[in-house]
Amino acid sequence: MHRTQADAIDRSIAIVGVACRLPGGISSLDGLWSALEQGRDLVGEVPPDRFDADRFVDPSGPRKGKSYTGAGGFLDDVASFDAAYFGISPKEAAHMDPQHRLLLELTADALDDAAIDPALLAGSDTAVYIGISDASYGGLQMASLRTVSPYTMAGAASSIAANRISHAFDLRGPSMAIDTACSSSLVALDRACRTLAEGTSRAVVCGGANVLLSPFHYVGFSQASMLSVSGRCASFSARADGFVRAEGGGVVLLKRLADACADGDRVHGVILGSGANSDGRTMGLSLPNPQAQEDLLRQVYARAGVHPDELVYFEAHGTGTPVGDPLEAQAIGRALGIRRITGELPIGSVKTNLGHLEPASGMAGLFKALLVLRHGIAPASLHADPPHPDIDFAGLGLSLTTRNRALPTGGRPVVGVNSFGFGGANAHAVLTCAPPAPQPVVPGPVPPEGLPVLVSARSAKALAQAAARLADHLTTTAPEDFYDLAHTSCLRRGRHEHRAVVLARTPLEASRQLAALTPTTPATPPAADQPPPPWPPPHPPTSPRSTRRRGHRAGGRKRPGGVGHLAC
Repeated sequence: MHRTQADAIDRSIAIVGVACRLPGGISSLDGLWSALEQGRDLVGEVPPDRFDADRFVDPSGPRKGKSYTGAGGFLDDVASFDAAYFGISPKEAAHMDPQHRLLLELTADALDDAAIDPALLAGSDTAVYIGISDASYGGLQMASLRTVSPYTMAGAASSIAANRISHAFDLRGPSMAIDTACSSSLVALDRACRTLAEGTSRAVVCGGANVLLSPFHYVGFSQASMLSVSGRCASFSARADGFVRAEGGGVVLLKRLADACADGDRVHGVILGSGANSDGRTMGLSLPNPQAQEDLLRQVYARAGVHPDELVYFEAHGTGTPVGDPLEAQAIGRALGIRRITGELPIGSVKTNLGHLEPASGMAGLFKALLVLRHGIAPASLHADPPHPDIDFAGLGLSLTTRNRALPTGGRPVVGVNSFGFGGANAHAVLTCAPPAPQPVVPGPVPPEGLPVLVSARSAKALAQAAARLADHLTTTAPEDFYDLAHTSCLRRGRHEHRAVVLARTPLEASRQLAALTPTTPATPPAADQPPPPWPPPHPPTSPRSTRRRGHRAGGRKRPGGVGHLAC
């Protein structure tokens, strides 16, 4: 093995926890994969609880003070938040930016997905890097000064998006928000990988969020002719006419691969390398520099010890702009495509399904890359036909994925992820599959009394919800996985003050017992205190509506060293 390859393996970063909220009601990687596999376009029109589209949108054509589109990918709910779970009063929660609330819940979900008790990280050097760039919520509150409270400044500051996570979970490593516009979350990922490589933190929480609360960005991007008139993201297509805005968020928990393996963590995927650079001076601030993009790719793959022939798919930035797409394709082709001897490099963009999550878009691209590696299929990039006439796909060694395509088998599969900011901040990450899982320890026979399955939460209502969810999960749990699930529920979960435990010999028996603990008509949750609406529309998306978080999900994680590792 070449020294550079050995060094790259030593620097590999494991993704051990994942959480997402994406347009179309997607709240898991499985949900995202279903949308990608089915080729679903999740772009819709701005909901009435964001802003008054009749007032700010005129689709008849460009007009001063108006957006010519209200299209976007939207979350189902940006108001609900379980303030009590994080020890936050309802009054303070009402003044928190919904992006901050979303990031708190996503962090809790990512730790839950990793089967790591948050108490084990409390007081540790765990770092937090968050990509975020929209501060509309603070501006909307300031529009009505009578609503300003002692919580307003902290609730609106972008820096607090990261700092509040560190505060809530008592994480004492570096904590910062990163704003490089649309590349924010992938630049944050690069910073996270560097922190782990330096050894200053043993774990890092990294992510990004975007919520579309204000009409002003729609108007501003429309005046700059950046948004799609058709309301569809047609990456690398002749029909490309601009990008489509979207909201959502994602958080990952990262460790050095060696540490993750030593800790017995399940590994979703491995980051072989990452990097960031800038376009420098171009003809205009928002005009890309294909040479800078090409240089970044060459540098990242050289440092990671990855040959272009190892790539099985490339997740492009691909915003669907007539100028940006051809320049990105040129950079990918020159850096990677024409250097391959195994055939054309498949490329695509998740933005054709979800829209452009702007500062959180790097997380969406990262999640798609993980799913491509997990399932061995590159999903179709939507609205791709006919291809862009200014892109010589064959000459660049590229192939646009216009249909679901099975990936070649054999060798180490690698996927690249691009993310660019409109001010010239570029980022790239290189991923591969998790290493082969160690041989699972074969459990002994189930004792006569059965195995304990534990559920805990911070309220009686949340406990009932968690028990119901776990009961549902157990109906699809294979008998051979039951020991792992019971082990994780007892030894790798947070233990809150409200608890329930059942003893069972099979998953179905445990499911029936947990279901019996669940009331058939749960009580209506108390409404959170709400300040006066800070924005003229009658349904401001600002105040948390209810405490809906489940306390602790307690469902379906695998025990260390068992079958919970993912390998491909």
